[in-house]
Amino acid sequence: MTTQGQFTNPDVALNPEIDIDAIRDRFAATGRAQIKDVLTVEAAARFYACLATELPWRLAYNDGAQALELTPEQIAQMSPQELGQFEHQILERASREFQYAYSDFPVAKTMNDPDAEKFYVHDVLRFINSDTFITFLKDITGLEGKFYADGHATSFQSGHFLTIHDDRDTNDHRAIAYVFNLTPNWRPDWGAALQFFDEDLNIVESFAPGHNILNIFSVPQAHAVSFVAPYATVPRFGMTGWFNYAV
Repeated sequence: MTTQGQFTNPDVALNPEIDIDAIRDRFAATGRAQIKDVLTVEAAARFYACLATELPWRLAYNDGAQALELTPEQIAQMSPQELGQFEHQILERASREFQYAYSDFPVAKTMNDPDAEKFYVHDVLRFINSDTFITFLKDITGLEGKFYADGHATSFQSGHFLTIHDDRDTNDHRAIAYVFNLTPNWRPDWGAALQFFDEDLNIVESFAPGHNILNIFSVPQAHAVSFVAPYATVPRFGMTGWFNYAV
């Protein structure tokens, strides 16, 4: 256990009372599962505090295949007309192609950067790359082989979204997608639901945001994060990424 600023950093650990048999059966049936109360109470509380109060967020968005970002300072320098045009372009692209807009912090990219400030989210990413967590994941999914997890923290606020896609990458290295949710008291009508679609594009399952919840699903699966309503009063905090086959 370490300290960081005003916080004590507990060891990141799984809740020992997880019903792994039920989760394993659910994943076998659908290729996805929602694991509630996944971390210990102490680790989940610290994880949430880090996301809610510490990270230097940037707005992540795409223009076609190009991943882009804006700092809060860059956004603040935009005139109302420039900001309105920027938001219009994102929504226009979303109407016809893959598009996303949400706040982001690159956990994996800063993990081994000696000049980057370190946060509790880095402890979490180290933990889910540990033998303990990889064994837990394999027990649920039945996958074999060697894996490593990447990850980035996310904050979905009013107007943010992620349109339908299946997470397939060009090298087929992604095996399992994961999404930690760390948002107490989220109302489901605020949006930001993780939605899954069948071949006819019907929503077949939807995972609402919550606190200390881990969603996992096999890749590829068609899914989206629904639009966050303008009346949502807090962001949906989380950390997401993929468990990749080690090559």
